[in-house]
Amino acid sequence: MNFKTARLSTRLLIASAIVLPVFLGFSAYMLDLAFRNSLISAEQNRLNGHIYLLLTAADLIDGRLQLPTQLTEPLFGQLNSGLYAVIYDLNSNEVWRSQSAAILDMQIKVNSPITPGAAEFAPVVIDNDEFYQFNFDVAYETDDITPKLYRFSVLHTQQGVRSELAAYRQQLWWLLGGLTLLLLVTQVWIMRWGLLPLKTVAEDLTAVEQGEKELLQDNYPYEIRSVTDNLNRVLKTERIQRERYRNTLADLAHSLKTPLAVLRGALDQPEDKLRMLLDDQITRMNQIVSHQLQRAVINNQSQPGQRTDLLKLVKRVSDALDKVYRDKAIVLQITAEPDCFFYGAESDLMEVLGNILDNAYKYGNKQVQVKITNKKDILKICIADDGSGIDDSKKEQILQRGARADTAQPGYGIGLSVAVDILSSYKGSLSVNKSKLGGTEFIIILPSTIS
Repeated sequence: MNFKTARLSTRLLIASAIVLPVFLGFSAYMLDLAFRNSLISAEQNRLNGHIYLLLTAADLIDGRLQLPTQLTEPLFGQLNSGLYAVIYDLNSNEVWRSQSAAILDMQIKVNSPITPGAAEFAPVVIDNDEFYQFNFDVAYETDDITPKLYRFSVLHTQQGVRSELAAYRQQLWWLLGGLTLLLLVTQVWIMRWGLLPLKTVAEDLTAVEQGEKELLQDNYPYEIRSVTDNLNRVLKTERIQRERYRNTLADLAHSLKTPLAVLRGALDQPEDKLRMLLDDQITRMNQIVSHQLQRAVINNQSQPGQRTDLLKLVKRVSDALDKVYRDKAIVLQITAEPDCFFYGAESDLMEVLGNILDNAYKYGNKQVQVKITNKKDILKICIADDGSGIDDSKKEQILQRGARADTAQPGYGIGLSVAVDILSSYKGSLSVNKSKLGGTEFIIILPSTIS
């Protein structure tokens, strides 16, 4: 299986199938360890209680340690009950043993020194049988100077602890197994419910592909809304571009009708006039085709991660124009607020600024001013010159979006109509005013955030 291309549900299910058993297995181990320790601790306390029972019943009479035949704990009086008690002296001699151990061959050596008050609890193996043993050392005062030392030893078979632990483990693993299965089923349900919005997105995309919808709906969860917003932006871009291609082809066909009609009507003209007419109309047709191709390839929307510094771009364009119009010695004054960025293709903005700044340099006398502001998510670029200006009657014509090349005026036609198309694709605008310098002022409005 290629996990890079595996379904999200498969990935989550495999991850759950691995993580859940490991987690629950570790939990089971810790619970088992805690329960086992509690059983052993309870066993130690139980044997310690039996030691105190023996100490209470024991009495030193005539130098001999004696205990009653019947003890409070009945298991000490039952043969092979699993609970045994033995008392040894300092020389490992057996002083007393319970009736339960009467027929058992248990020989326990006192390997460690008897220290009054010392207690010891440990598992032991005696004659291939496993026991828990609790030892307690006692000193009895006598008429002699030296006290008599004894070791009280109580043994209990481990069978009871093991049986209880085995029953607990069986119940624990059944419960954890059922819990694992329940959690996996719940995980599958949660996974399907959680991934349902992605299924909705896929269905909406299919509807868009089949023409039933134009855009994805906007009621998706927050986590995938950025994805759907970007998809809608792409769909809008594609629709606008498709519409642009269709309009461009229509404009191109319409624009070529006049030159073709002129050429058709000029077939009867003398050769010298025909040559001049052909040259003029071919040049005109070439301008039309160039203009319409420029309009067709405009990048309509900002691309993720694209950001252009306006001030740097204006300086780059002006440096190039300073060389072109070196003889005019144009003085350029630029004022810009900080952090003025254009979120879109740099080539688009360069096309717009190049056309407008070129007009300012071409028709200005000595001065060109550029002012860039950014207020309330709106970029405003003002480009003014000190030239003769533009007649009011021509302002609407030169800014008419999609103006035909055959009706464009020299110097303020093709380039500006392309600029208007570019700005429109970014939800921007271009307007023309009278400049305070005496010439023309072009005002560019653009959104300063990604839309």
